[in-house]
Parts: sequence; structure tokens; C-alpha cells
Amino acid sequence: MSKNLVIVESPVKAKALQNYLGKEYSVMASYGHVRDLTTKKWGDKNSNNGYDIILDESKVNLTWAVETKSKKNINEISKFIKDKKPKSIFLASDPDREGEAISWHLADELKLLDKKNVNRVVFHEITKNAILESFNSPKKIDMDLVDGYKARRVMDRIVGFETSAPLSSAIRVGGRATGRVQGPSLLIVNNREDEIQAHQALEFWNIKVDLVNNKDELINVQLKGNKSNKNHFLYDPKKDKVIPIPDEESANILEEKLSKSEFNITSINKNKFKSKPRAPFTTSTLQQSASSELRMAPRITMSIAQELFRGIETGSTVLNLITYMRTDSTFISSEILTSIGEYATKNYGDDYYSGTRVYSKASKNSQEAHEAIRPTDIKNSPEKIKNQLSDQQYKLYKLIWDRTLASQMTDSVSEKTVISVETKENDFLLESEYIESVFDGFKILDQKTNNDIVPKLSLDEKLILEKVHKLKNFTRPKSRFTEASLIKELESSGIGRPSTYASIMDRIQYHKAVIILRRSLYRTNVGKAMINALLPIFGDHFISLEFTSEMERNLDEIAQGKLSWEKVVCEFYENFQSKLEKLKKIGENNFSGENKEKVVDPSSAHHFTDIHCPICSGKIDLCGEEEFDQTEGLREKKHSCESVHMKWIPIKKKSPKDDGAFLACEKNYNEKGRTDHKSYLPEKCWASIGRTRKNNLEYFNETILAKK
Repeated sequence: MSKNLVIVESPVKAKALQNYLGKEYSVMASYGHVRDLTTKKWGDKNSNNGYDIILDESKVNLTWAVETKSKKNINEISKFIKDKKPKSIFLASDPDREGEAISWHLADELKLLDKKNVNRVVFHEITKNAILESFNSPKKIDMDLVDGYKARRVMDRIVGFETSAPLSSAIRVGGRATGRVQGPSLLIVNNREDEIQAHQALEFWNIKVDLVNNKDELINVQLKGNKSNKNHFLYDPKKDKVIPIPDEESANILEEKLSKSEFNITSINKNKFKSKPRAPFTTSTLQQSASSELRMAPRITMSIAQELFRGIETGSTVLNLITYMRTDSTFISSEILTSIGEYATKNYGDDYYSGTRVYSKASKNSQEAHEAIRPTDIKNSPEKIKNQLSDQQYKLYKLIWDRTLASQMTDSVSEKTVISVETKENDFLLESEYIESVFDGFKILDQKTNNDIVPKLSLDEKLILEKVHKLKNFTRPKSRFTEASLIKELESSGIGRPSTYASIMDRIQYHKAVIILRRSLYRTNVGKAMINALLPIFGDHFISLEFTSEMERNLDEIAQGKLSWEKVVCEFYENFQSKLEKLKKIGENNFSGENKEKVVDPSSAHHFTDIHCPICSGKIDLCGEEEFDQTEGLREKKHSCESVHMKWIPIKKKSPKDDGAFLACEKNYNEKGRTDHKSYLPEKCWASIGRTRKNNLEYFNETILAKK
């Protein structure tokens, strides 16, 4: 008979704790969340009984139900408690609001809330020392954190459930919904798309010159300005109102002058500068780096990070590799910093470690006093344990390990060389810049470091003109968001928290409000229609960036015990409900009288991307809801090429290697719905996932021309 019971979320985590705690403890898994709000209608104090959320002035009554998948596990845990009568029960779920909520749900469902022998233990890494320390100082469930969870869960449910039907009616696209944080996230993408569409490209030219010295060494310089204004010929759209070289005629005049000039080196300036390593990972910076460097979606990143935290089974043992992956802190404990310093000195030398670097403890939106995401043991190098990890686990662990070690290593030192060239005849100033590495420092971990080769030149040396390059350019709008840059924007706007970023990315894509094309987030016509319907009504409520940021601060204060969760929810719902009626009326009007025929379903509209057909340069069209989904496989829907342009259409195979499919463009369809404008691509380019898709998308990028 065991003396104590420990309840965790996952069986892998249970196995790790069992190994550390020994025979006096029995560790059981709840398999994640065990309860959720029931899915009945909403109500207030006048509603019928049985509603899952009843709001009565400043009181909120909730009805929770055990999820079907959890009933068996709950019954097994309940039976163990009844039969074994453990001396103590420890709730050891993850150390954040969600984890606190899981512990509360378990205690409430198992009728343990008032039991004195029930304790909460919290640890941010699954190591023997951390676990034993937490069991030596157990505590009670933090009901402030639980209240913060309740408020967040209820408001998310209110917005998601209540807006679904009227929003779908308002835009005439079924099955659509928004969310308390998904709405503002879509608004950010929508606003950026509006900026891009409104941008008017301005033409400007740059001039670069190839020069050679008496040793026939080639030097590339750019025309920058003259003595009176060293940047006269460079155009910066953010600063300059006048374009110095606005057209080809102006460029030709300068080319002619340069062709008649003599070029002398007037200065060679060298300056050394340092680059500091970046701070250890927080949740958001991990997702951003994994997205940009590993091409890993936030959802996948968090799933793999959770595996690395909870443990990788290696036979009879469990390898727990990183600290808890939901954090907004860059802090690392002094004990771990010492071990990192010793590792850096031993493996790279004294020059690569200059002492402890202390980073700020947490961001302004920090929830808990977590550490940064770091390896539990820096001596577990990625190469050492590579054979025990999957390919994705290895890549993500290496990313975390490298960033942690680099954060404590010395600065890199580089030297910038600026070679200035002038012409005697017309006072032109031309420059060339080179960057050389003097000391790699923390960059020793990055094998991609580039180093310019600086030509050996001397002052007053004469150079001979080889060629003048006239480069035509157009001003560009801001780039579309990627998942990484959108997460960064959300964090800087105070929207969402570490545990929500991945789900935000998933939800706005799930409802086809946004699609990803070559890593960029495109607002679809459905997304535009959703914003057009919601913004006039909820523009000062949950769609507002300022409102949502303020609400996130309120939720943080609830979790700190500073605000009443019920009061915040009731005030939110009262304001929300009055606005919701306006949205419902729009939806009702769309299906009555003459309006029924006038309203256009946005999912039937065309959305032309900035990807061009390689044959005719026509823009590829993502036609409403029928665009090809990169990861779901081929859709078996019969549509003509005229209405669905980014579709795989079977054709006769020309060779055994041909998948018999092409990516059609918007132009020149014949009577049979076929086109001569086709790009033969492997079906896997869109239908597959992972490395196969990545390789095929590289081929796709080479084949389809992007608008410049």
C-alpha cells in the first residue's frame, strides 16, 4: 500500500516522477484537462434552469462537466483514493494558470477541496532536485490563479459561442466565429493588408559601379552623394520627400557623367564594433525563432517543447530536457548560470566566457516568476543525445540549448571597413562597405557566419571604371505578417499571453479568415468581411486592440487577487450583449426581403495574391473558400478552372515521374476548362507536410515568380 498519491497530467511525466519519488508514492495521470463548461445556451437571472453560465448582476454561476475522454481516468483515480486511502495527495500539474485550473478541477471533481491532506506542488523543471524541493514545501491551490482562468475561459466562451451564428449570417458564410483575442489578431492582419493594398509604388533608381585597381581586383561601390550631401543620391522613403534619381532619364545622365570620370580612393575607415548575444528564450521568442529558423508552426513548436519538458522515454528512464515552456521571463537561476559558465570555459576556452550575464527577470505582462526556457542540464549537448530524439525534437532542443549557452558567452567583435571613392570632375562620392569577423565570441555556435573579403587598397589609389549598373526600384509596402512577426506584434500590443499565441494562430486560419502562403499571412475575403461586420459594432469592445490589452491586464490582476473575476465578467458581458443585438439584426436582414438577393457571399470572391504565373505573369488567385489547403490533402470538388484557380487538376501524365497536376493561373482558359498556363509541380508540394513539403516548396519558389 502506497502512503501518498501524486496526480500529474501525462503518463510520461508520471513515469519520471515515479522514478524520483520512489515506492512511497503512487503517481497517476489525469491526461490533461478533465472538465470543461457544458455547451448549452446562455442565460441571465431570468433564464431557465440548466444553463451552463448564469449571470446575475455581479455573480456568475458555472456548470462544469467531466469530458468524455477523462471519465475513465477520473474513475480510476477516485477508486484508488477510496480503496488505498493515501496519507497525502499531491496535485502536480503544470506551473501556470492552466495547470492550477487542472489541479482545481481534479480537487473539485474528486471532492478534495476541503481535505487537509491535499496539497499543490509546483516545479518548473522535472529534475530530482526541483521535484524533491517542491515536495518539501507544498502549498494549497492558488484560487486567485483559478479565478483568472475562470474569467478568461468564460469570456472566451461568450465571444466564441455568441458571435458564431450572427456573424455567419452577417457575412453569409456558414460556420464562422471569432474570439476574444482572435478578433484583434485578425484586425492586425487586416490593417496590414489594407496598408499593402493602399500602397502606391514610387519609382526610384540606384547606381552601382564596378571599379578595378592596377592588380585587376574588382571593387563594387555605390553612388551615394557628393561633398555637400554625402547621401544625396540615396532615397529613403521613410525620410525623404524628394526622389534624387526618379527615372531612367536621370539615371542615364549620371551614367554618362560617371563614364567620363576618374576615380580615386579618398579614405579607408576601419571601426570595430561588438555584437551581444540575445537573451534566453521566452515562449514568444521561442515560437518566433522556431518559425523563422526552423520553419516550425507555433502549435508544433509548443507541442514538441512540451514533450521535451515532460520527458522523452528512453527505455526504463525518462529524459527531461528543458524547463517549463510557458514563460515570459528571461531570468536564469544563479546555480544554472554557474554550470553554464563552467561548460563554456571547459569546451570553448576562457576567452569565450567573461562572467555571468543577468537579463531582466520578466516582461511587463509577466504572469508568474518562471525562469526562461533553458536546458535542465547544459552538459546534455544536442549531439550527445541526438540519437534519443526525433528530428524535430533535436532541432528544437538544439535551438534552445544554443540560445541558452550563447546568452552567457562573450560578445563577438567585427570590423567594418568603409572605402570612400571620389571623382575629380563632378564631385561624386561612392562607397563600399565590408564586414570582417575579428573574434567570433558567442557566434562560434553559429556555423553560418559570413566574412567579407576586404580588398587591399591604399589612399589616393586610382581606380578604373569597369561598368555602371543602373538599378530600377520601387518603394514597397510593409511586409505581410508571418506567424513569427504576428506573435511579436501581439506581445508588443499586450494581447494574448504565452499559453495563447499558438492557439490564436490556429484559430484565425481554421476559420479561413487568414491563410498562409509561403510563410506570409494573407487576409482572405472572408476575413475582410468578418472585420467589416464586427468593427463598426465591437470597435470599442473586444475587437479593439486597446480594449483587449486592458482586459488582459484585468485578467492578470484577477490572478493576483486584485480584482473580482465575477465583476469583470459581468461588466464585460453587459456591454457585449447590447452590441451583439446589432450584429444579430444585420444577419436577420441578410435573409429577408430584397436583401436576400443583394448580399454577396465573400467566399465566392476572388483574392489575387502577389504570386505570378511563370508563363504570363498573371496573378495566382485564391478563390474564396476553395483555395488549396497546404496540409489537408487534395479536395475532391468539381469546379471549373475559371472559378478555382489555385487547384490541382489531374491531367495525362507525360512521364512516370509526373504527378499529373498543375497550378493554374487566372488567364486563357479554353472551353474544356484547361489552360496552357500551367506549372508542373509535384502533388506533394501542397499536399504533404514536414520536410517533404519544405523541399517541394523550395521547388515551388523557384518556379513561381514573386512580384518584386
